[in-house]
Amino acid sequence: MVYQRRSSAALQALVEIWSEDLAELNDEALIQACALARKKCKFWPTPAELLEFHEQATPTYNITFIPLPESPKDVEVMAQRNAGRARDILRALKTGERPDWIGALDRQRGRVQ
Repeated sequence: MVYQRRSSAALQALVEIWSEDLAELNDEALIQACALARKKCKFWPTPAELLEFHEQATPTYNITFIPLPESPKDVEVMAQRNAGRARDILRALKTGERPDWIGALDRQRGRVQ
């Protein structure tokens, strides 16, 4: 109803083409793609456009992998270092004195003050 009227034969041909081209989409994905097409397309959309709308509606996830430490000893060393840094930060908040290791991190990152 939103787009031009087509003959029954033309609609049947479109259904066959679309069924083949959009076979990878499940019902929900196709409904979402068609809903986007109604909002965005001024003319009858092609299967390629519906696939693009499907990609736009599908969330993508970027996964970041953090390497695990080599050994439990490394974990203990990191935990001790982090606990010490936490104490340094609390002391800095109370006294206003900046811990030395923060300056070292700044120099490593090129942010010398």
